[in-house]
Amino acid sequence: MAIKAIIFDCFGVLVTSARVALKNDYPMFKRQIDDLDHQADYGLISRQQFNAGLSALIGLTPDQIEIKYWRSSVRVTSVFNWLKSLKNSGQYKIGILSNVGHGFFNSYFTPAEQNELFDTVVLSSEVDMAKPEFGIFKLTADRLEVKLSECVMIDDTYLNIDAAKSAGMQGVWFISTDQAIDALKVVIEAENA
Repeated sequence: MAIKAIIFDCFGVLVTSARVALKNDYPMFKRQIDDLDHQADYGLISRQQFNAGLSALIGLTPDQIEIKYWRSSVRVTSVFNWLKSLKNSGQYKIGILSNVGHGFFNSYFTPAEQNELFDTVVLSSEVDMAKPEFGIFKLTADRLEVKLSECVMIDDTYLNIDAAKSAGMQGVWFISTDQAIDALKVVIEAENA
């Protein structure tokens, strides 16, 4: 079946991941950081509450956390150029599917950019589901008006790629831009053969 939609993860693919940096800097608090992550991803706590929880955990002030981690995350230019070329080709619908708490995503994409770049934006905190749940993959495909089997999920977390495949999508595990571009070509060629 031909590929009709390409779905990107945000943090770790389109934007550098502050959460990875946090866990690397504070490995002794990995489980607690993961717990805060999950609460934020499901929209149970706000960005301010997330920062306050981190502050109590690691000893930095919420402002220091905001500056050192969240504001240090940047868009990955090579991935953006790739995404734009895929979008401009007119061959694929482009989606974004991200486990993200309230207030994080809009820090990196203006509403105008979201409309220009993506045919759908699915954020875990807004839909009460998160990767690797089947329902969030199905919702994304439905919003793109394609079948699960017509989608490719690009994510830096292998668990999410495995879940996307179990849901019926194709998957590309993102390690680097060049590697992901090559892997996507292989998937598309195989599906279109």
